[in-house]
Amino acid sequence: MPRMAAVVLLLLLPALCSARPLSRGNFHASDSQFLRVARAAVNYLNYGQGSPSLLRKVALLGKTSVRNIPGVGHEYSLQFYTKHIQTGQYLGKCNAKVRYQKKMSKPLIDISCTDNKDADQIMKDDYSLYTKLKATSSPDELKYFANVGSSYIAWKESSEYDGYVTREIKDAKRWVRDNALEFDYTILVDSDVSKNFSCHMRITWNLELPIKVKYTCFSEDTSAESADGSGEESGSYDSFQTNF
Repeated sequence: MPRMAAVVLLLLLPALCSARPLSRGNFHASDSQFLRVARAAVNYLNYGQGSPSLLRKVALLGKTSVRNIPGVGHEYSLQFYTKHIQTGQYLGKCNAKVRYQKKMSKPLIDISCTDNKDADQIMKDDYSLYTKLKATSSPDELKYFANVGSSYIAWKESSEYDGYVTREIKDAKRWVRDNALEFDYTILVDSDVSKNFSCHMRITWNLELPIKVKYTCFSEDTSAESADGSGEESGSYDSFQTNF
C-alpha cells in the first residue's frame, strides 16, 4: 500500500506543481471570484480616482492571492492588466489590495496602476473630451461617457460575492447648461449571481467641479407599477461626487 500511494503521488505531482496558487490560509477563491474583485477595484478607480478620458476595464488577471483575517474578513491581493473601455488600448498593469470586512458594506481598496500617459496628457485628453461632448451628441461618445456613472452603480450595488457589469446603454441624451454638461441614460445591468436590473442615470459634468452621478434602479422582473416609479424600488436614488 505505501508503494501504491507513492506511485499515485508521483502521478499527481506535475498537476500539483502547475496549479495556480489561488489563496493563502484557510480561505479559497476561484478565478471568477478574483475577476469579480478586480472589476470592483477598477469600478472604484473609474469613478473615484481616474480620468473620464481614461476609463478602464479588466483585460487579464495576473498574480492573485487571498487571506482570511479571523474576525475581520477577507483580503485579496491582485495584479491585473487593463485596457481602455472604448478603444481597447492597453493601459498598463494595476496592483490592488481589496479587503472585505464583515462589519462594512463596502470594501477598503488600495489600487495603483501604471499608465502610458503622463498627467499633463491626461488633463489635455479630459479637456478634449469635454469640448467634444459639448459640441456634439455623437451616440458613441455619449455611450462612452456613461461608463463614468455605470462604474459607480456597479461599485455601489456589488458585494464580495455579487458583481455587476453593464449590458446595454440606451436612450442617451445630452444638455448644455451654462458651463455644465448634463447627460441622461437608461442602462441595463447584469448580475453574475442575482437579479438583473435597469437604471435611470443622470450625470453632470462641469470642468471646475466634481462630476455628479444620480441614479435609480429597478429589478427587471418587477411589475409595470414598480417600473414607472409608482411602486417599490429595488434600488435607491443616490448621489455621488467623484474626485475628477
